[in-house]
Amino acid sequence: MATVTRYAKPRMTNLPTDLGKAIFNQILRTPKPDDDALEKETKEVEEAMIRIRERENAQGNSAK
Repeated sequence: MATVTRYAKPRMTNLPTDLGKAIFNQILRTPKPDDDALEKETKEVEEAMIRIRERENAQGNSAK
């Protein structure tokens, strides 16, 4: 019969103090995502998809 190994997520309270502090410092130093750049890229991709769809519809060979 196969053996099953279970893993548990460690709790922050059980970590050594210096490791817990290092984790929190890394989290606090992580830069916030640039939502404006993501929104701009999303709009560009959407517009490109719309242009392709319109071109396919005009040619009459769009996938349906």
